[in-house]
Amino acid sequence: MLKFFDCNSKVGYASIYENHITFNKELLKYFSDAYRVRVGIDVEEKKIFVFLIDKDYALSGEINESSLLKISLSKSYARISSRALVEYILKAFSINLQPNGALKLMAQYDEKKKAIAIFVGGEKVCS
Repeated sequence: MLKFFDCNSKVGYASIYENHITFNKELLKYFSDAYRVRVGIDVEEKKIFVFLIDKDYALSGEINESSLLKISLSKSYARISSRALVEYILKAFSINLQPNGALKLMAQYDEKKKAIAIFVGGEKVCS
């Protein structure tokens, strides 16, 4: 099957640091209506799912407030700052992150799950 290059299909990346996860500009558009995020992991699929929650849903009381994380947005990135979250992810996937190091992973929006999927298995770009 022939596939053509599309300038709009650039690769998204999520970089995991000791205290936060940063998403590059390609993924920023998905955060436009997000007020908080909720993060889930699938160890079997080796994926991290970041569900983007709008303000109305976040404040509705339907989701446990302790599972909602704040996000920081700039013109070129989005960030989830949570050392506890990073430690949870690293432990779940048995990843050793070097002090002051980063793990850069491919990520893309998953239409089925309506979340950003970060690929932990095999799609590692650098560490």
